[in-house]
This record gives sequence, structure tokens and C-alpha cells, in this order.
Amino acid sequence: MSAAEIDLTNLKRAIVMRLDREAKEHSKGHQKSYANRYSMRSSDGALIELMFEKGEKSPANLWVKEDFVRDLLDGRIPFTISPASKLYQTVGKTGEKQYGRHSALEDMMQLGKADLVCFALRSMADLDRILAVLAQVTRPVRA
Repeated sequence: MSAAEIDLTNLKRAIVMRLDREAKEHSKGHQKSYANRYSMRSSDGALIELMFEKGEKSPANLWVKEDFVRDLLDGRIPFTISPASKLYQTVGKTGEKQYGRHSALEDMMQLGKADLVCFALRSMADLDRILAVLAQVTRPVRA
């Protein structure tokens, strides 16, 4: 095992520990080996869902609703945009259309069908920056 793999393993452990403290396990629960699903509240009380890929073979990916993190799309943290319009565009071996994202996202109320950002976390500082922005999310105004 290389030093980079050891560092990634330790980074993922540290991220899971932080998210376990800052958020609560999502009502859909965590996947045993591949992903942890979380929900948390901003300082204004807005509900925020997160999904973190903890699997052995995946990068340290954190999935968040795009609307919440637009201020972070400046390239300081590597990211990929995952628009909802791209869902169910590929056909699997059985002939059925496939979701097209990590399976842990599909049945999450807020993330499943929304435009998302997948951040490739490299450090705890990346996570800190994202959590600070999420803490400032405001609740939608009701008419």
C-alpha cells in the first residue's frame, strides 16, 4: 500500500468522524462499505443533505446540492457538477435506464433528483470550507 493510499484512508476516517459530529445519520441510513448519508441544519434551520463516499476504491467525494455551494465553485476545491438533466440517460445490461450517480444518492429526498456538486476532498480544510458555507444556508421564504 502506497503512502497516498494510507493518507486517503486516514483522510476518509477523519472526514467520517467530523461528519458524525457535525451532522446526523440520514433517515435512509449509511451504506455499510461505500457511503454515509447525512442530514444537518444550517444556523438558520435549513435542512441540508450530504453524502460522503467512504469506499476503499473511491476518492473522498462529498455530494451536496448545487444551490447551497455555488460560492465554492471557484476551483479551490476540485469538483464535478452533476446536473439532474443527465439522470437516467444510460441503459444498463437489462435494458432499464440507469440512475447515473452513486446509488446512495438516488432515494435521498433532497439530493436524489437535484443538481449536485461532487467535491473531491483533499484535506480537512476542504471539508471545513464546505461546512462553513453550508452553515450559512438560509431556509426558503414561504409565501
